[in-house]
Amino acid sequence: MAAVTELPKMNQELAGAVREGLELKKVETTEKNVLPTKEDVAEEKQHVERIHEIEHFDSTKLHSTPVKEKIVLPSADDIKQEKQHLELTDKINNFPSENLKKTETIEKNVLPSPTDVAREKTLQMAASFDKSALHHVETIVSTDVRVTEAQ
Repeated sequence: MAAVTELPKMNQELAGAVREGLELKKVETTEKNVLPTKEDVAEEKQHVERIHEIEHFDSTKLHSTPVKEKIVLPSADDIKQEKQHLELTDKINNFPSENLKKTETIEKNVLPSPTDVAREKTLQMAASFDKSALHHVETIVSTDVRVTEAQ
């Protein structure tokens, strides 16, 4: 064991307070780690048991059951609509074509007239006219006006 002189030294103020018996306030201790209630433990135990039952379930205990199909009868509106549909298709199939009037098909000429074609060609020719083929010509202005009398 170490000698007292070898031990670390304590602060003098702190040592004096310990010797004098410093008065401390009384404090109530509260436990912060709350233990679960009986209900919580029982609920968790039941949960663990259910999981265990699911994991170790024996599927050989199951048996198949026959499937029974329900036949739903049509409503009154459905019957009425189907009846109307059948009547209409019957009328269409049994329609007397002799009652129809004979008509002749008239074909309309939708081609442009020759004057329209000529007018369009003139516009196209004017737009694509080659001006480089033209030659320069000097204009001659004559001021000589001769009047000829009609006999």
